Amino acid sequence: MDGLLNRPAGLKNSIAEFFRETFRRHSRAEYSELMTRGMRSGGKNRKYPWAYVRLFTLLFVLFAVFLLIVRFTSNELFVPTITLFAATCFNLSFLLFLFELYPEKDLSFMAVCLALLLGGALANVAAQILFSLFVPANSWLHAVYTGVFEELTKAGATVLVIVAARKNSPLAGFLFGAAVGCGFSIAEDMGYIFLEANNMTVFNLTTLIDISVSRGVSAVCTHTLWTAAIGWAYCHFSRHFLNLAVYLVTALSCGLHICWDLPLNPLALGFVCAGCVAVACAECILIVHFERRKAFASVAVNSADEGGEIDDGEPPFNKRSPLYWRHWGHFTLTLGAFLMAIVAVIYCSITFSEKYSIKNFYEAQSFVDFMQNGMEINIADRPYDYHAPNDSETKEDNVLVKAVQCVAEGNITYNYEYTVSYDKVSGKDYYFPASVWITVESEAGVNAYFKEEVYYDGKLFAAFFPVNGDVTGYNFQSDGTLSVFVFNAGFERDLTEWRYLSLFITFATLGGVASVCCISLLIKSWRVKKQCLTENASFAE
Repeated sequence: MDGLLNRPAGLKNSIAEFFRETFRRHSRAEYSELMTRGMRSGGKNRKYPWAYVRLFTLLFVLFAVFLLIVRFTSNELFVPTITLFAATCFNLSFLLFLFELYPEKDLSFMAVCLALLLGGALANVAAQILFSLFVPANSWLHAVYTGVFEELTKAGATVLVIVAARKNSPLAGFLFGAAVGCGFSIAEDMGYIFLEANNMTVFNLTTLIDISVSRGVSAVCTHTLWTAAIGWAYCHFSRHFLNLAVYLVTALSCGLHICWDLPLNPLALGFVCAGCVAVACAECILIVHFERRKAFASVAVNSADEGGEIDDGEPPFNKRSPLYWRHWGHFTLTLGAFLMAIVAVIYCSITFSEKYSIKNFYEAQSFVDFMQNGMEINIADRPYDYHAPNDSETKEDNVLVKAVQCVAEGNITYNYEYTVSYDKVSGKDYYFPASVWITVESEAGVNAYFKEEVYYDGKLFAAFFPVNGDVTGYNFQSDGTLSVFVFNAGFERDLTEWRYLSLFITFATLGGVASVCCISLLIKSWRVKKQCLTENASFAE
């Protein structure tokens, strides 16, 4: 961290200093400088990154808020909003972190976001074109194709962004590459989250959270860094397209991507991915360290660039300042909200049987019994009874082609349908079983059910009549277990149950403690302000 930030010798260079600068109060002038950086006069930036933490906290809290909305209301209208916050929470915050490390003040975050949108979109479109032209024959080739196609398309988009922006410094290339990779990652993460969470009839919040967190954490060491290294290489080495070093760095990014997608067993893949993370992080940390040191080597830095607050006419920030206590009051409130968001995400990741429930079946007969509401329904290939009358007949050109015979057993009526074939030699009609359905009489009336068949791995798993009307769908898991999704139309949420009460108590505790601390610190701020006014009045007298 010390080398990465390359602080002046007169200041303490440590992780403690990094966190102190990250969480201290930042003035309005500092916010203004960050938002308008690249739009005013140039200069150097030596400040510790700090805005990325605030952006991450905001997006994470909003992510948790909309998770709770869907959990408590079962209204899937807000699922796309959750997907957006999930995909941007880690990706966009990490990109802002890299932007804050950029030592020059000649590039705005708006320009970086524009590179994210346009470059990321261009890379995604180009990659999909390549995937449609070259279809891999197996999972190993799929990993190779994915690594090569995606890294090359992101590299091409990065070069176009660098040329359009007319910024040829190595760290500018690094930042633009990171922006393109971040845009690609956001689009890809939204797709994975949407598909994985919607692969069942019931929208799965647990899967959404698992994919969001895993994809988000990996975002800081995959697409963004792989493409950032390519952007740096393009600007760092002369004769871009003729220099072997540029192609070696690109090949390294492709290789890391291929290794990340290899179809290995989970344990082996875990070790491989850990190695990929180590290589990518080490590569990019070294790039940022040496490029920042080079940028600061021969440039005198004024006091405003050395990490302190920009003087905007505000009172001093110390324990005798009201701003000091007000800042920590707001900080405790924000920390409380962040902890509540973590609790909310954990809570929403737990599967509860609420409006929907999931039942797993390992045997065909138990599945059939459930689907038929425990009714004893016999499915048999009944031969046509030449002595019984037909309940209905279908003719074409006055020739009988279909016939239906009904057999009543209790409140169930079996309707057997036959196709008719005329044999000219014997002059007789032959009847072949075509289908069977049942009609069931109940208090609600008469319902008809047609036979359904379920296949798994190319084999017939079960045949049944879907009498259970609460079932909304079913599918097989990877282990061969059949999962059935049941909608409970009469469901009523009881907010006095322990799982809801535990959430409310936790929220009340965190919110109460944070609020009390915040109010106490704000009162302290008011008292300090009052004391300062009294001292100033006494001094004036």
